[in-house]
Amino acid sequence: MRSIHRVVRIPGGKTLEITMTVDKDCRIADISISGDFFVYPPEALEMLERELQGCSNTDCIASVVDLTSRGAEALGFSWEQLVETITRLYHTACSSIKHLDQP
Repeated sequence: MRSIHRVVRIPGGKTLEITMTVDKDCRIADISISGDFFVYPPEALEMLERELQGCSNTDCIASVVDLTSRGAEALGFSWEQLVETITRLYHTACSSIKHLDQP
């Protein structure tokens, strides 16, 4: 398992703080998304975090965020910015796991 944490400043001054844990097969085992933004309804963010668990590729990440965005409103970031941020973090976490597995 590999955990990684990033704080990203979104254009306009807001921040996204993401902590992600991926397993040895690069599946998201856990993810926490916080920052100085709002998501309405608030439970949509919890649902998003839950649904991202098990994603093992960027298409899954984009799909889960897209489904969430259909029933929720984000203030302080765009859903596209969230996909970009999670995807970058996911690639960083998985590349470090693959690097650790090499002899």
